[in-house]
Amino acid sequence: MTSPPDSIGPCIRRRRKDLGLTLEGLAADSGVSITMLSEVERSVKNPTVKLAWQIARALDCSLTDLIEEQPAAAMTVLKAADRRTLIDPETGVERHGVVTELLQRGLEVATYRLPGRSGTGAMAPNRPGVLEHVVVLAGALNLKVGDASVCLRKGDHVTYGAQSTVEYRNDGARACDFLLLSDRSRAQTP
Repeated sequence: MTSPPDSIGPCIRRRRKDLGLTLEGLAADSGVSITMLSEVERSVKNPTVKLAWQIARALDCSLTDLIEEQPAAAMTVLKAADRRTLIDPETGVERHGVVTELLQRGLEVATYRLPGRSGTGAMAPNRPGVLEHVVVLAGALNLKVGDASVCLRKGDHVTYGAQSTVEYRNDGARACDFLLLSDRSRAQTP
């Protein structure tokens, strides 16, 4: 299931207010303009994956936290048709977050689909201590972490510290699917 544009906005507003942040404060922390934040919170616009990531980082939560706020049960079954998905309106990049008990323990699980010839753009560095692992499920992924780049194909794995900018790119004609595991259990708070 694709999330309607209004599903992420109220969550961002709720988290921002819970942290005692103004729109101006969140804009300063995230690098996203006040106008864009206001439009996203009011569900006028759906953010790109990159902008949503910047907002989540500034709110000290995962992108999955923003698109799926329900508490996890002891056993969670999530059918593909029921997933909540963030679709980048500019590139068609899809991000499917999965809320499980793992998330509450600091391990975020997400799948991405990059249409042919698309990418996320460079995403801001994560907090010190965050470790990420990517598994390519289909297609080819060009991963750039800081100044290092690697081309990964189906079945390839990579682990990296997410303290540099990260960019996921698909230069091929076919879609690329990959699994992202983000371990923030040892993340240092700002």
